[in-house]
Amino acid sequence: MIPELKKFVVALILLSLFLLVAGLLLFKMFFHEWYFSFFPWLILIFLLVNTGFIVFFLRFLRQTNNEFVRGFMLSTGIKLMLYIILILVYVLTSPNSAIPFAVTVSMLYIAYTAFDLYVMLSMLKRKKEKKTFSNQLSN
Repeated sequence: MIPELKKFVVALILLSLFLLVAGLLLFKMFFHEWYFSFFPWLILIFLLVNTGFIVFFLRFLRQTNNEFVRGFMLSTGIKLMLYIILILVYVLTSPNSAIPFAVTVSMLYIAYTAFDLYVMLSMLKRKKEKKTFSNQLSN
């Protein structure tokens, strides 16, 4: 496994555990009437989808700039479509808890997207530093 990938996957697992515990505490303490039993599975789905996103991102990072942009847009579009399908299926099958589900998905989407942004920016910065360092060595 690529060292960067391992580092980010471990951080993603820790983020997921934090969000799971924080979410369960919030539901238990303040929003117990809005708790839906699919919540732990929702965290797992976000963990798996975002792990796949990071794997694709690291794979596309090694390609040319044009291929990187295409791959990044493709993986982002797929991730967004998966979330939309998840929301539609859940809302159609469990309309009683649709609003708490939608709010929870929105908050999880923001948290995981912020993490994805952190990963992307740090990897792009490293790529730029490596390119600058290799250019300095060749001069």
